[in-house]
Amino acid sequence: MILWKDVLKPVSLKLTIDQTIAEVLDLFTENNSDIAFVFDGDQVLGYVNKDVLLNQIRHSKDLETPIEYKDDILIIPYQAPIEYYFNCSVYLAVTDGFIGYITQTDVLHKVNGMKFEQINKSIDSAEIGIVTMDTDYKVTFMNVTAEEILGISRAFLVDRHYRQLIRIDQDISRVLEGAQLMNVTTSFNFKNMTGHLSPIYENGKVIGIVHIFHLQKRFEETAKELEFVRELNEDLKAIYSASNEQILVVNGKGDIQRISGTFLEAFWGELDKDTIIGSNVYKLEEKGVFRPNIFDQCLTEKRKLSLVQESKDGNKVWSTATPVFDGEKIKKIVVISRDISSKDKLDGKRTPEHRDDLKNGDEPKQKLIYKSKVISDLVNEMKQIAEVDSTVLLYGESGVGKEVFAQYIHSHSKRKDHPIVSMNCGAIPENLLESEMFGYEKGAFTGAVSTKKGLFELADKGTLFLDEITELPLNMQVKLLRALQELEIVRVGGVKTIKIDVRVIATTNRDIKKMVQEKKFREDLYYRINVIPIQIPPLRKRKEDIVSLSLHFMNEINTTYKKEKSLSREALLLLESYSWPGNVRELQNVIERLAVTTTNPVIEQENVLKILYDKATADRDSQIFVSEVFPLKDAVKDLEEQLVSLALQKYGTAAEAAKALQVSPATISRRMNSLLKKGE
Repeated sequence: MILWKDVLKPVSLKLTIDQTIAEVLDLFTENNSDIAFVFDGDQVLGYVNKDVLLNQIRHSKDLETPIEYKDDILIIPYQAPIEYYFNCSVYLAVTDGFIGYITQTDVLHKVNGMKFEQINKSIDSAEIGIVTMDTDYKVTFMNVTAEEILGISRAFLVDRHYRQLIRIDQDISRVLEGAQLMNVTTSFNFKNMTGHLSPIYENGKVIGIVHIFHLQKRFEETAKELEFVRELNEDLKAIYSASNEQILVVNGKGDIQRISGTFLEAFWGELDKDTIIGSNVYKLEEKGVFRPNIFDQCLTEKRKLSLVQESKDGNKVWSTATPVFDGEKIKKIVVISRDISSKDKLDGKRTPEHRDDLKNGDEPKQKLIYKSKVISDLVNEMKQIAEVDSTVLLYGESGVGKEVFAQYIHSHSKRKDHPIVSMNCGAIPENLLESEMFGYEKGAFTGAVSTKKGLFELADKGTLFLDEITELPLNMQVKLLRALQELEIVRVGGVKTIKIDVRVIATTNRDIKKMVQEKKFREDLYYRINVIPIQIPPLRKRKEDIVSLSLHFMNEINTTYKKEKSLSREALLLLESYSWPGNVRELQNVIERLAVTTTNPVIEQENVLKILYDKATADRDSQIFVSEVFPLKDAVKDLEEQLVSLALQKYGTAAEAAKALQVSPATISRRMNSLLKKGE
């Protein structure tokens, strides 16, 4: 766009209305001026140029006659784009004491010259070669890119016979007849080019040919780059879909431009994807679709931040907003979100909590937090089991949360209004086990100064939770078996039988079948407690739960210690990739350690790396955890995939990851494809 200020010339000669022809003639001669403007005070009346002045001299007998002037002047805005008007000869601008002008003829020449200069610069800087020739195939013009592609200068090629220099696979004489030749292959000095040849017209007649071309090698490289970008885009979409993450691109005004990855339907409620695209986040916030507005916070603070957003239906997502800058201005904000609402929440039911030694009306403390399908299926199974009084045996590694699952069964049973009483079978000395479990009468042994109820009696009409039941000695296993079979007990030192109404839920982290074979656990008790066996999967087998659990534990710690710590998205991804040999208990401990030892409010990836992988006192082999025997080939493959995943998260690019792992980028690419297929 060309503005008036770009073409104006300063007014050097000003006249008054009473000046004579002789005076003006002297002024024109002294100032070597072509034009002068006539003023009446501050008002411009018109102009006098050499033609006007000569015409007055020719027709006037007296040079002392006052000057005459022409008034076909147009006052124009100084900063405005140039526009043409047909009823004036001179354009005049007045601004801040400056007076500038230009004639109609000059403005046409100047604008055309500037446009021609811009065109030449554009042609010279174009990524394509341009050569024009006349009807005799003699070169009339070539741009800088054509020089670079052909490797010869314009000075050499101009006026030379183009057809004789360049090998062309088609008959270009057809172009002189008006034909256009598309995708023509040409070569010069062992360089292959692809382009188009078109006729140049003047007054409807062909006066030459223009050849527009580019190197085939560059075209192939560009095509490969475009294909790489397309495949990378597909890979990124697959990665975010596999990780159940939604990508929201919002422009600087708050308008949602794109949604990709996994569309979080539960969070958006009745709104579909097409409706959301184009909507403004501020208007969605006003309608109560979600809160808080992470876009607005990111825009205000001008930094990357993460927080929990909640929909009007109570569904929660963990969102990370990253600003994209254009200079100092935020061009757009990318929001990556993951659903962290528990399955029970989505079903409209309250998630049960856990507490040792519950009393009637007590509120439990620990929630059963999960997102994975395997736990969702397990929860549905436990809800059915809860309706009956059958004995349940919970299997699982140490730290998987067996006690929380036991509490879940109790809180969904008809016994939920009565207590659940817990006993860790491995934590009580053997000589105290019987009295703890069944109680004792006054005087039963030294120190028994009064009668005390045992755990069975305390759990009457409720649930008795026997944690790590395989730690019971054989003599206690016999007494427990009788209590379960007869539904009655006898206190230590007593003779009276006491009827009990108790449901038993037991747990173990050991191979109880093997213990039965080795005569370390009674077979009859095993069959009595193994009525409904439930296997609780380790945390590494339900990675979808790690993010939700991490955020839940962080929220609990913030509440307990009055902190305001949060986890970055990268930190969460790293936590998700870890094997967690200590399961949920280890995760909870790591989150607490991160919260109390880090100084910044946001816990970053490097903080997690330091705790999980940079333990100075631990040796590298201790990072590898194996829970069962399986084929070595599968173990190697699984370990490779974990290392590739960790390296990509730590270094960000395939090239850096390959360098760290001391393998080729191709190996990283193959492992990435394997991970993507595994996630489908």
